[in-house]
Amino acid sequence: MSPWDSLDSWSDYSNRPPAKLEEVIYQHLQHWRQQESSRELLARFRHLLLQGDSYPDTTVAKALFSLAKDPNAEREFKYVLNRCCYTLINFWYSQPREQWAIPELIGLFDGQFPPATDPAVRRVRALVNGFVTSDQYAALERLRCILSDSRAEAEARLEEQPLGNRLSHYPFLYDGSLLTKDSDQEQAQNVGHLRRKAETTLAIRLARYHGGLQTRQESLSLPNPTLLAPADFQQAMGHYTGKVDGHRSQKDLARWFSTYSKTARSFDRFKDEFVDYLMGPIAAVEPKYGHNHFTRTLRQHLQDILPQFDNQPLNDFILVETCRQVLNFLVVDNPRRPVFRRYCHLIEDIGYPLTMGLLLRIVLFCSKAKPWLERRFSILFNLHERRLCGEVPWLVTSLEHANLALIANFAEVGYQF
Repeated sequence: MSPWDSLDSWSDYSNRPPAKLEEVIYQHLQHWRQQESSRELLARFRHLLLQGDSYPDTTVAKALFSLAKDPNAEREFKYVLNRCCYTLINFWYSQPREQWAIPELIGLFDGQFPPATDPAVRRVRALVNGFVTSDQYAALERLRCILSDSRAEAEARLEEQPLGNRLSHYPFLYDGSLLTKDSDQEQAQNVGHLRRKAETTLAIRLARYHGGLQTRQESLSLPNPTLLAPADFQQAMGHYTGKVDGHRSQKDLARWFSTYSKTARSFDRFKDEFVDYLMGPIAAVEPKYGHNHFTRTLRQHLQDILPQFDNQPLNDFILVETCRQVLNFLVVDNPRRPVFRRYCHLIEDIGYPLTMGLLLRIVLFCSKAKPWLERRFSILFNLHERRLCGEVPWLVTSLEHANLALIANFAEVGYQF
């Protein structure tokens, strides 16, 4: 599976006028989801895809076979199939008692399909096999992981679990891991609901555990909602929510710099001040970062961003694009050829709290860049999700720290950290 599908493919597909053949299938599923039980719908869906030659509704079967014969089917059939899946998934998600059927539907694509003699059926099955190597199916698999029973995960040692099994612990990854370029508004809303629910639960658990540590009430035996040792948890929370320069928190520092940046006469003047804002708390702990190779490289990277705007005053576009490009520089850039050596060097050299604090200052200063940071970590997660946690401990610990930093500063659940 290529890490990312062609952007042109979905662009071409989504700009085409509504296709009658596709609508025949979608409307067919929409009709029967109102008439049949979830179990019957699963059987119907499997029958259509695997045994279309004997499907009782010949009009729908012919529409499916015609789509499979289309010259662009190798590129575009995955989008049709993905929408077929979500025609049922979105319906079931709105009914909590029926959500069990979502993992069952995704599981229909597992394993080998029985042999077929009809050429049209064989063609559909070949395209279904192609679908399971697509980004669309990878996102479905991640959704199944979140909604499935987690007892197997609880029974396995962390080091022996695939990283992908832990997605439910990191709700800030949901958008980048569960949505694809062809996701519709209803799917995005459902993922947003799933994310907010997970974030609220996590925020409450973090706040209670943090409060217990602060008041030294270890006797309450509150479960640690992270994989960090209590001392590491306290150090991290102290850096993400406490005073980083003796009298200001990360939020206070971001608010101060936001106000100060409004006095910048030009984008060019802002660039140097932005580096000082980002690196100051690190240099206070690690003085070499006041002017070492990393800081000089970062400063040069800022100088190379949008040079055509250097003499102009700051505006929203310039700020958001600058923060995005800095996050690319610090974490990972091109998802097709992901390089993250610089990020790994930072966590090895200055540790997780200082590194995550650096990223946190960017998104606290420019909240519109927060989804971009989340996508950077989604790229790393999606790239390594089949690896065992024991093989990528740096990424597991990074995700734990990102959880703390983002929940503690952005969650709105009425708890103070």
